[in-house]
Amino acid sequence: MTDSHSNNSHNRKRRRKKKKSNALLKVLLVIAAVVAIGYFAIGAIADRMYVKGEEVDEDIRTAAELQGDVMHILVCGIDWEEDRTSANTDVIMYVTLDIKGKKVSAFQIPRDTYIGDDVKTGGSGKINGVYGKNGNKNPIMDLAKTINDKLGLPVDHYATLDMEAFIKMVDGIDGGLDMYVPFEIVLKDKNTGKTETIIPEAGWYKVSGELAEQIVRNRNYPNRDIQRLEVQKYFYASVIKYFMENTSVSDFIKIMSRFTTHLTTDMHWTEIASIAQFGLSLDYADMTIVKPSLHGYDVIKEGKTSATNILVAEGENWARLLNEYCRPYSDDISAADLKIPTQPPKGEIVRDHSVTQSTITTIGDLLQSAK
Repeated sequence: MTDSHSNNSHNRKRRRKKKKSNALLKVLLVIAAVVAIGYFAIGAIADRMYVKGEEVDEDIRTAAELQGDVMHILVCGIDWEEDRTSANTDVIMYVTLDIKGKKVSAFQIPRDTYIGDDVKTGGSGKINGVYGKNGNKNPIMDLAKTINDKLGLPVDHYATLDMEAFIKMVDGIDGGLDMYVPFEIVLKDKNTGKTETIIPEAGWYKVSGELAEQIVRNRNYPNRDIQRLEVQKYFYASVIKYFMENTSVSDFIKIMSRFTTHLTTDMHWTEIASIAQFGLSLDYADMTIVKPSLHGYDVIKEGKTSATNILVAEGENWARLLNEYCRPYSDDISAADLKIPTQPPKGEIVRDHSVTQSTITTIGDLLQSAK
């Protein structure tokens, strides 16, 4: 496993982009919260390998009069850890394709976001615990319906990937992925408390699938999930940069075909092809990642004996950002209309981590700042 720091990365000779490859690779930004779902699907189509899931329930889809103008896709990374009896959603992104306005936005929902104790989460109250615990035959529909109910957002399609897909994707790149990491990364064993520094400082690194997974899943920060989301943004940008500068479309499909069995989506190949056509018209400046404002707490919930970290939505901020980036042709709603909790659960607040401000970043901004 290689993690050597490349100090001269931005002086490397770049290959000339092929016009066709450049256009097609922009689809990478369209579906998977600005990472590879569109191309995952394209590679899967070629080999008939991806898992076709059940369709989203009609009652939570985009209104009929807006279909064709906008599409909303729930993109999640599914996490099975050895000590769990059920899966959690480790990454949650709500992707809005503004087809009429030729824009795409990915709204990041941190895994520790408090969703309320009226939803089954396995007792945590966090949104990452909703998956597969609320009675739907298709487990992702538990989360889709919760997002629809709590945030008033339609869900037209979904795409889920497990962590094995993540590792195989990076390992499919010859020599590893050149990834920009914005922070020092120090792992901490939750059982022993022992720490290990795997990234000593911000910069470009050559990473394997295993190392990339450790980097993007690390939560050993003062702000835990908040800084984790920032690292993930740069991972998306680094993946895009690699494919834009170093591969042909056939190379990309070859890499993707190695792990598409770990992809599940309800989308038919004709829908994916339509999304790909939409992606051809997009520019980096029209692709935005949105992180909302949250208030962090360590809380000992009623009936519990140990504290848990909770992120609570800032209602006014969430309403404004959702209206601007996720409801391009729907009526605005107020903070009072949202059902997501804006106060921590009942119990003892052990620590108040204060409010982290929202950030709105285009893919172009991320690539420009990764120096």
